[in-house]
Amino acid sequence: MKIAHVDKLMLGERLARAREAAGMTQDGLGQVVNLDRTAISRLEAGDRKLSVPELVAIAAALGRPLSYFVSPPVPAVVSRRSDPTQAHETTRALDIEMETFAADVRTLVEMALVVPVGRALPARTPTSHTAAETLARNCRRSLGLANRPIQDLGETCERLGLYSFAVGLGSGGPDGGCVEVGDGSDVVGAAVINGDAPAGRRRMTLAHELGHWLSGDAYDQGASIDDEKMISSFAIHFLAPRAGVHEVWDRYPDRKLRDRALAVGAAFRLSWTAAVGQLRNLDLVDSAQRAVLINDEPRFGDYKRLGLSWIDELAAPYVSPGFASACLNGYVAGRLTVSRCLELMRRTVAESDLPRQQPIDLDDLRASFATSTHAG
Repeated sequence: MKIAHVDKLMLGERLARAREAAGMTQDGLGQVVNLDRTAISRLEAGDRKLSVPELVAIAAALGRPLSYFVSPPVPAVVSRRSDPTQAHETTRALDIEMETFAADVRTLVEMALVVPVGRALPARTPTSHTAAETLARNCRRSLGLANRPIQDLGETCERLGLYSFAVGLGSGGPDGGCVEVGDGSDVVGAAVINGDAPAGRRRMTLAHELGHWLSGDAYDQGASIDDEKMISSFAIHFLAPRAGVHEVWDRYPDRKLRDRALAVGAAFRLSWTAAVGQLRNLDLVDSAQRAVLINDEPRFGDYKRLGLSWIDELAAPYVSPGFASACLNGYVAGRLTVSRCLELMRRTVAESDLPRQQPIDLDDLRASFATSTHAG
């Protein structure tokens, strides 16, 4: 790694964001890495060169991979972060995680370990709830999901070109966000989800970001509150389609209203608010019943009492299965080092769990050598 080739202003900006996200002052960081506050200030301003040992120490102190500081910026992330009118409220921590994950997705694409699938559906934000439901239905149809609950949302989103990462951002932190990586037909989506949020909210957030990805407005500076409502409408219909909800609802005609709502929530793994809201959207409960149900939020034991299971998903740390597969295949093939593979995997696996690397095939090596010699 050659620090001299890294833009000092970009590195300084990233250092400042990472330091602030870590809750450290310039003086505090300087004490940890044996630099005075003035040196840290000059680094953040881009007025001082940074040596490799200093960068390693700073990255360790701030809990960030070296790649965060030296990778070229992903334009989509910069556009999203610099937009003061964006509909999503973000924090510095979310911005950092999004920029790092997007850069890692781009790396895997450039290595041909991740193959962009593009957007098969029209890239436009729905303008009505009917259009949002239609988009969700068409999306499900393209995946062969019919009206069934989605068992692995991360894998399902990857089939549509959106890779995801769940990281702890605090129970009261931002829900998440997504960005586009690449351009033209070689474009994929990268979403970061707050893995500390409740399970149902995590799924709803990823489905919401999928809506942004499919609509082509992952970092649309013109996004409005109405656009967000339409994306949320897509998300709930994607997770809990009309016919599927009716099927579960009608399965328990003799149960109490609340118990039937619990069955719907468990089947489609929705938060209580989302489950009750969808029942109201589909006119399965009226406004008064909705108000009563919302104020009677269930406990875990309520689901267990009815024999309903709830599979936890997208809890931090998490990387979607296709992303993980790409990292591990790159490692097995000798294209990623142990440290880089573990870094990309966000420590979701230990070094002892890594698969064995493939031995070098001497015949392939001889053929490669013969080809290069002949070409010369």
